[in-house]
Amino acid sequence: MLNFPKNTLEFIKKHLLRQQREVEKNLKEVSEDDPAMSPALAESSEPGTDSYIADSHAKTVVLEHQLKNAKTSITAALSKIRKGNYGKCEKCSQAIEIGRLLAMPTAQYCVSCSQKKTSKR
Repeated sequence: MLNFPKNTLEFIKKHLLRQQREVEKNLKEVSEDDPAMSPALAESSEPGTDSYIADSHAKTVVLEHQLKNAKTSITAALSKIRKGNYGKCEKCSQAIEIGRLLAMPTAQYCVSCSQKKTSKR
């Protein structure tokens, strides 16, 4: 484990667990609210309804994708905490700044490596 104060690591872990519960709740709600999956869909025959449903479904798919990515990142961060390698930059293996992890607990890179990665795009 990198040299993080125990209380800081515990704070981050609790935050990640709250985020995980929220993301899972949102994923369930998004799936339930998808108009393309509604039983009333078969009954609708009003002009313009199909385009509204298609547009709403497309937005739902994008939101679901973003939530699933967030869930994956949160799960990975929690796994790193359990394994004892949380806070280690995946590029340079140096410690990720505590301030960065407090602001973005799922960060995979230190500020320096993140900036290098962004500037290459």
